[in-house]
Formats: sequence, structure tokens, C-alpha cells
Amino acid sequence: LIPKSKLALDANFSFYKTTEYYNVLTRKNDPINAPKFKMNASINWRSPIGDIAVKYRHVDQFVWKDGIWSGMIGPYDLFDLFYTIRVNKYVEINLTAQNIFDKVHKEMIGGPYMGRQLIMRLSTSL
Repeated sequence: LIPKSKLALDANFSFYKTTEYYNVLTRKNDPINAPKFKMNASINWRSPIGDIAVKYRHVDQFVWKDGIWSGMIGPYDLFDLFYTIRVNKYVEINLTAQNIFDKVHKEMIGGPYMGRQLIMRLSTSL
């Protein structure tokens, strides 16, 4: 039941040349509701005491517009922690701490302000 120790690094990024497009219906430029640049990176460690991960997310500032909602999003940088332990062959417990430094931010206009989130999950499988 105890997995061998393993370390994994992961990173990705996206880059858009622009943050707007020409809308032929309105005959003006509208935002694409995404930043020019965003990236994610993580370190994952599978150990005898459980799986541990630290994740980093960066989102550049961008304009959000959808119907009556419009405004600026970001920039923001967030760190998340994950811990998973397999209790036995059928049961797993996962603890997640998203936005551990409590960087209050919005991910979409009209949506809620997001702060730290703590989540505990119990999973079973056959």
C-alpha cells in the first residue's frame, strides 16, 4: 500500500498575442476575457507518508466583459497545498489549502471575491 518515493515537477504557460478581438456584430473591439500571459508550476512528491504537492499560479491583469459585467481582473499570484493519504486499498483522504496566503482576488467580474479555501475530501473506490 505504500508507494515508492517519487518527485515530479510540472509547469505550463499560455501567451495570447492580444486580449481583444474585432466583433463584426458590434463593430468594435471586445475583450477575450483572458490575460495575455498566465502560468502554473507545481512540485509533487509521492512519499511513504502520502502525496504532497505545492502549486503556484500567476495571472496577468486583463479586461473582463460579459453582458452588464465589465472591469479589470488581476494580476494575482496564488499558492496552493495538497496532501493525500491512502488509508487502505479502498479509502483515501485529501486535504487541500487553496490560496494559502489569502490573496483576496476576483477571477471573473460578477463573481465572488476569492480568499483562502480549505477543503477535505474522503474518497472510496472498489
